[in-house]
Amino acid sequence: MSRRRLLPAVMLVAIVLCANLKPAQAAPQLLFFPETGQTIADEIYQFWQATPQPLKTLGYPISRPFLQARATEPGSFLRVQYFERAVLEEHSTADQHLLILGRLLGDELVAGRRSEAPFQPVAQPAALTSWDAVTQHALADSPAPFKAFYTQQGGLPIFGRPISEQFIERNADTGATYWVQYFERQRLEWHPDADPLFQVMLGRLGDEYRLAHPEQIDPTAFVAAGSGPAVPTHLVYGVNAALFYTDHARVLGLAHAAGFGWTRQQVRWRDLQGSLDHRLAWDELDVVVAAAQREGIKLLLSIDQAPDWATGVPGTSGLPDRAHYADYAAFVGAMAQRYQGRVQAYEIWNEINLEVEDAPQPIPAPTDYVDLLAQSYAAIKAADPQALVISGPLAPTEWAGDQRVAISDIVYYQALFADQRFWDHLDVVGVHLFGCSNPPDTLWPAQPGPGPGWTNSREFYFRYIEDLRQLMVTSGHGNRQIWVTEFGWATTNSTPGHEFGNNVSFGQQAMYLGRALELARAQYTPWLGALFVWNLNFAVTWSAAGNPQHQMASYGILNGDWSPRPAYTAIQQFLKQ
Repeated sequence: MSRRRLLPAVMLVAIVLCANLKPAQAAPQLLFFPETGQTIADEIYQFWQATPQPLKTLGYPISRPFLQARATEPGSFLRVQYFERAVLEEHSTADQHLLILGRLLGDELVAGRRSEAPFQPVAQPAALTSWDAVTQHALADSPAPFKAFYTQQGGLPIFGRPISEQFIERNADTGATYWVQYFERQRLEWHPDADPLFQVMLGRLGDEYRLAHPEQIDPTAFVAAGSGPAVPTHLVYGVNAALFYTDHARVLGLAHAAGFGWTRQQVRWRDLQGSLDHRLAWDELDVVVAAAQREGIKLLLSIDQAPDWATGVPGTSGLPDRAHYADYAAFVGAMAQRYQGRVQAYEIWNEINLEVEDAPQPIPAPTDYVDLLAQSYAAIKAADPQALVISGPLAPTEWAGDQRVAISDIVYYQALFADQRFWDHLDVVGVHLFGCSNPPDTLWPAQPGPGPGWTNSREFYFRYIEDLRQLMVTSGHGNRQIWVTEFGWATTNSTPGHEFGNNVSFGQQAMYLGRALELARAQYTPWLGALFVWNLNFAVTWSAAGNPQHQMASYGILNGDWSPRPAYTAIQQFLKQ
């Protein structure tokens, strides 16, 4: 939560690197296309980069890679990725390298038309034309300038050999007629009335083949990453929990019994990939994910705290330097690949507007954070298109006054919201807010809380979310959802800076949490998509560590002995309604 790490923290538990380590993979080469919600990676990415004018030649990717049966070899499969104008296939060479080839779509789409006149072989023509001796078809610049386009845009490797002459054909997409010519991998179309740069166009053969052969494709592969269906349409109720090295079944069972459908767990990158050889240790996270799946609880993982090799400064656990942003993206991508379908959401960093969350790096500029978010989004969506990506929630920091310590969340959000790349690389916006000792319905200055103290800034109130919502509306993105991944009320504690909790009894905490849930459901949906209570069982872990009065424990809805506080019962009653 905000301000919780401005003081030296006692770590709850340490996730130790285990003996059965697996080598980390190299950072993937990725390119995400928000136009279709799909990503290209690795060898297909390299093929794309080597293709002249790839958007014009291949079009946007319209699927993720998936296995497709070979039409000519029953029981044999190829890994393929569909583009608007092509289908790219992965073939293994003799030395086990991958070779990317475009499918002979032209051949396949005209298989039943070979008897038509344009597909009949012709004799070698006169000068100013080319003639393919294998297919016995000509390539000319009249009436359509196909020969020049063919030569300039990649020739034989891209289009294959000509398999027809030029002829007039009706386009199934538009209903108009054009001069066309078919090649093994493509169809060229002449649009003489278009802009000169677009008079020769390539047919959307990849999309045409997909529509013509639905029995051959995996329809889920064509679902856009981050598309609407991935975002729950109902209000999500979740709880923050400490799941590492604890009684997983007990924690998750209590979350389920309260009525929570989601649990948020913070994951420290440095604990899973801290060794100098970058090896990954998944063991304890594997246990947590499996336990959540058994209990029927959905998981949101919040990933922060870089290893020393990514910060460049031993003994730190903040933001990686810019040279290692790709390593963070590769790490969250590997996580999404490993837990595909079992972890439902990923949060990219935590409270990045606080210096303590980023050191040894300075607080990054909003544009730098968007770079980290964009790379991470592409990696996650390439591995698990249905996983939600949540922007890192900011800490309410109007109190700070020193930009070396914290940057105002309002100022930071304004900069993020003005950057279209931010909106192109997230599913929902992450937010943190806390009520201090103020009841949920109050808001400064018109309806201030009772005090003493912590009443004269809107950030000290649960309804501060209304200000953040207004920022989104003003930025032109009022159609997007907010997820509050931490909110709550502290009770009596001994942590400096959290004295407001001493004004809140267990009974008041219960009333405030219950009323906040009620207020959110009645007034803030559908733009508010989720509320995650801070927190379930931190009083248990902090009591075990010998500090039961720590502020993190005071936010808990369980006591240190696992017994329910009034807040747990109040939430349980609300969620059962």
